[in-house]
Amino acid sequence: MRRPNLATRPFENVRPVWVAGVALALAALVLTGISLADFTSAHGRERAAIVSLARLRARRADLVAKVDAANRQLAAVGWKKLQGETTSLEEVVARRKLVWSQLLADLERVVPWDIRLVSITPSVTEDGSLQIVLDGLATGRDAWLKLIAVLFADPKFSDPIPRSEDAPSARNGEGYRFSLTVRYWPEGKP
Repeated sequence: MRRPNLATRPFENVRPVWVAGVALALAALVLTGISLADFTSAHGRERAAIVSLARLRARRADLVAKVDAANRQLAAVGWKKLQGETTSLEEVVARRKLVWSQLLADLERVVPWDIRLVSITPSVTEDGSLQIVLDGLATGRDAWLKLIAVLFADPKFSDPIPRSEDAPSARNGEGYRFSLTVRYWPEGKP
């Protein structure tokens, strides 16, 4: 038997459409909530960055003011006078570092027996070594050249440069007179 259709229109099943619409609405609500949470956290980070930037700008302005004040103070310094004082103080410190007993022991070790030193004049150089002027007498030119060779070979001396030499004569009856400059490194050559 046939059932009569009492509906004025044909039956349409809209339940899947409603279920999909509700699911989409719920998804839209969840995504909107996530977007709002991201927006508020990003807005908070932006506010924190703005506050940090303002604090850093204030600190920079403070540092610029301090640098300008320091530059004004440094501009008032007499640099040439200060450099001269510093150089003379460095020379005094370097001279005080000179241990005469060590220098004399090192010279005694390298000077041959047939040479007599008459004068030793040290002066400080910028690289920390000592420039020493040695004046002396030798029994002959061979002894004088032997001294130069020994100074070249020794690790505590370098760059021996003859300044003058005077062979024995009627005016100089003591022996072969010489003068040389040598660099002395108390701790050894670098």
